Amino acid sequence: MNIIGIHGSLDAAGAGGWANTGGYEDTVHDAGCTLFVDGKHIRSIDEERVSRLKHDGRLPLKAIDYCLGDLTREDVDIVCFAPTGVQDCNFQLINKIASEKLRGLFPNAELWIVGHHLCHAASSVFTSPFNSGSFLTLDGMGSSMWNFNLGNTPQGEHNSIGYFDKKKRQFRFFRMPDWGGFSGTNVFGQFYGATALHIQDDIYSEELSEISLEGGLLNKKDKYKRFEDFLNCEGKIMGLSAYGKDRGYDWPEFCTDNSRPYAASPKDALTAFEVDRYEMGLPYVNFHPTGGIVENLLKAKISPADKAYFVQKHYEDALLYLIKELRDDYLEDDICFAGGCFLNISANDKLRPLFNNIHIPPNTNDSGVHFGAAVWASYRCKEEIQIPHNIALLGKSYNDKEIEKAIGFNDLKNIGELKYIKYKDFDELCEVVAKYLEDDKIIGWFQGRSEAGPRALGSRSLLMSPHKEENKDIMNERVKHREYWRPFAGITLEGSGYKSSPYMLFNHEVLTDDILAITHVDGTCRMQTVDDELNPKMCSLLRKLKNPILLNTSFNDNKQPIVETPEDAIDAFKKMNIDYLVIGNYVVCKN
Repeated sequence: MNIIGIHGSLDAAGAGGWANTGGYEDTVHDAGCTLFVDGKHIRSIDEERVSRLKHDGRLPLKAIDYCLGDLTREDVDIVCFAPTGVQDCNFQLINKIASEKLRGLFPNAELWIVGHHLCHAASSVFTSPFNSGSFLTLDGMGSSMWNFNLGNTPQGEHNSIGYFDKKKRQFRFFRMPDWGGFSGTNVFGQFYGATALHIQDDIYSEELSEISLEGGLLNKKDKYKRFEDFLNCEGKIMGLSAYGKDRGYDWPEFCTDNSRPYAASPKDALTAFEVDRYEMGLPYVNFHPTGGIVENLLKAKISPADKAYFVQKHYEDALLYLIKELRDDYLEDDICFAGGCFLNISANDKLRPLFNNIHIPPNTNDSGVHFGAAVWASYRCKEEIQIPHNIALLGKSYNDKEIEKAIGFNDLKNIGELKYIKYKDFDELCEVVAKYLEDDKIIGWFQGRSEAGPRALGSRSLLMSPHKEENKDIMNERVKHREYWRPFAGITLEGSGYKSSPYMLFNHEVLTDDILAITHVDGTCRMQTVDDELNPKMCSLLRKLKNPILLNTSFNDNKQPIVETPEDAIDAFKKMNIDYLVIGNYVVCKN
């Protein structure tokens, strides 16, 4: 069967507001599409990668065509659609609109609509190496599928929990109820994003305009597009927090309440094949932007770095509290996490001691929802699920002909402002590139299939030597055009001494004092480890270096999507302050 998963707004024109779909269309983000054929993953892509609009949340028409390839929309058997935000607070209405929009695009397909958090869970469970275990999802909002209160009031689904056994084909899904309705609890993503947004404003604006809370999101009036900033600022706080200190400010503590009755453990509750949608009485953490913390942030006469320190610490403390409460009674030794909250690598690192094995997919944020929708539908159709070993690389790869077309190939090997050399032997190419890197040149690296998720993982990367501290400033100021305190990740070989981290989702202690450009001010580094099975070409390059470690950041300028096609790479190379572009077997430089 040809099955596609779709995540995105049903307002194809991209109009904002309620747009008659029952949800905040402006808050739909990271739309995309995934294709499975007879249980085998074919490709996935976020709409932003092909539309070139950061966080594009529109109905992913370009991503759909990208994934289908030689197939037509008439060839699709099942379309599995995952709503988001409060887009689905009126299920009957969203079903009607989805039918009109999607059945018009896919005339022969059966339409399924599934919950946002179910898709998060599926994206992690079915990419994990575990045969059985448990899962936990946490994000900013999720969806309101199945979450009705009297009067059809939307209930935000911020978290869920469950148990799976692949051999027994069991998948038990429980929503953790948000006591108090839309204002919710356990709203880790909203708390972090809202407070981070204030801190960003504090950094860039001397005089703040009045702010208000709308739809659970922090919005500052008449400033700039707020939700885009909401999405872009969270990662900044992790980096900035290391520059701050605890100033002893009188902050309100998050509230906890263990008086809620506990339900039976998910693994003992039911044995049904189909997803089980039940509420559980679980630990209560009052952790929300309206809980007094934002107000205290606004009033506090301390630096943005100190505010960031508090937000990160407060977030980690609350997360640890919740998961420790869940650990013994609800969570297995093998745990799958999913949702945007698990992009917080500093917090992730605190969870490692609590479990034997943790799996977090590289597309753990909403960019993984369309993947989860497609794999869930394939699973429900009882197909044998086949997923690439490297779950970070789910997009297309491009052959020499496609690369040559983008370069403007000709016999003179001299193309206007560009020139290139083609190497028949990739090993020889790596020797040349390694010398460039050891001379502190900046390399655009474009190889193989494109990454899933928001981070470069050795396929669409900017590379530089990590050994000089000033290289961090060069990359931030001259290339990425972002704040000086933003840290960079490293990439090294599996077995080099750093804990295995193929998807760059954990912090690491720095093992040597000669990687200054990727050592953060707190003495940690965010390291990705690769092996020949996951990324043989990156391994070939690393082995040519005297010290097999590099600064690795995404191949894009600030607020631009990561490059997807050879044409994107050439365009970015021309515009950015990069010395060489290594694309396939070609090394391109500027005349």
